[in-house]
Amino acid sequence: MKAHWFRLQSILDLRAAALEDAQNVLSQALASLVAAEIARDKALLEADALADSICSAAAAQTASQSKTSRLAYLYQAGRAQALQVGVQECQRAVQGCRVQLVKASREHEILVRLREKWLKVGQYLEARKEENTLNDLMNSQRFQSRRQSPEEFQQT
Repeated sequence: MKAHWFRLQSILDLRAAALEDAQNVLSQALASLVAAEIARDKALLEADALADSICSAAAAQTASQSKTSRLAYLYQAGRAQALQVGVQECQRAVQGCRVQLVKASREHEILVRLREKWLKVGQYLEARKEENTLNDLMNSQRFQSRRQSPEEFQQT
């Protein structure tokens, strides 16, 4: 089976697109992390406010009001804990996206260096070709100048 050959530039374009995608995914993951942290912090503030209101109004409340306040606090504390789990998941997702970004960046950089080496080799080969052409021209001129030397004219 014949192997497929791809142009280096097309592979480089694909890796550049993969790098850009990885950057976009990372920025989205960071945005979701920030949103999760804001939601968690808001839930913690609400739980703290409920705890403060429970502590400050303990004597003025009836048993049912006190129970309702405590249940509201427990609900808000549980919500804050669930949001903390969401924050940790977002942090893991961000870490994974960073790993993917580093991998894509490395692959892209390798291909850029490969293209630079390929261009240098091409320039070297072109210079060698020009040098060989120039040497052939110089040898031809030397040969022509030797043929037209005075000794050759005397022999004919």
